[in-house]
Amino acid sequence: MNFSRKARRELSWILLFTSCLLLMYLLLFGDGGLIQLRKYRSQLQGLQMENLRLRQRHSDFLQTINKLKTDPYEIERIARERYNLARPGDIIVNLQE
Repeated sequence: MNFSRKARRELSWILLFTSCLLLMYLLLFGDGGLIQLRKYRSQLQGLQMENLRLRQRHSDFLQTINKLKTDPYEIERIARERYNLARPGDIIVNLQE
């Protein structure tokens, strides 16, 4: 197969062009491509926000635990509010809404 010089040059340009198209397709749509990268960045941002929310919630729980360990009035407040407990001698008045 002997190609003329012009045919070889055109063939090389066609191969180069198709190779560039294939490379661009892989960079955009392939595994680990630009579109996949944008999707992963969006997921990362969502997970970081969720992580921040959970850290704040964890901190709130630690403060509540610390309060319950050190403040006896906090335990009494919870007992009165949640379980309707009273000290001996307290008068309980129930008001209807």
